[in-house]
Amino acid sequence: MTTKELSYINDVLTQTKVLIEKYQDYSTQVQDETLKNLCNQMATKHMDCYNGIFNQLNS
Repeated sequence: MTTKELSYINDVLTQTKVLIEKYQDYSTQVQDETLKNLCNQMATKHMDCYNGIFNQLNS
């Protein structure tokens, strides 16, 4: 992989991690259970994406 490709992947992982943290934070702040569940689902989906990319890099 080129340095530019690795930099792009690092940026994607960083941005995905920020989204995970935001959705987790949002889920603790909202009162509505539907929104809370949606935030948790989005955090989980982004975590799956993060783990998938990370695992591909380590294989």
